[in-house]
Amino acid sequence: MLLEEKYFKLVRMHEEGENIIFQVELLPDCQVYQGHFPGNPICPGVCNIEMLRECVGIYLQNKVYISSIKQCRLTAIATPSICPELDIEVHLEETETGYTVSGKIQDKNTIYLEYKGNMTKKLA
Repeated sequence: MLLEEKYFKLVRMHEEGENIIFQVELLPDCQVYQGHFPGNPICPGVCNIEMLRECVGIYLQNKVYISSIKQCRLTAIATPSICPELDIEVHLEETETGYTVSGKIQDKNTIYLEYKGNMTKKLA
């Protein structure tokens, strides 16, 4: 994992209906926040996408790769100081080559990212 335990920490994972919910805590001491941006740290969009990908891999107990992104909307800026805890909600549908993934990163008041794409498992 690239960001887990450095950029974010998984607090809890559970299923709600057909969705998997990952409750994560952002780790403000991560070097990413020191460079993006000093004194006013924000969550880079690419790190949000990677966090979602890593959570899917945790759930599947296998490393997954993004094979295509059909839609990715960054709808608000997340910061570890304003929203230190986030929910990553994921819906997976198995396909012949992997999974169709729909997901969002949010807290109680705001959606920060909406994602739709395909991921494949690492082959043994």
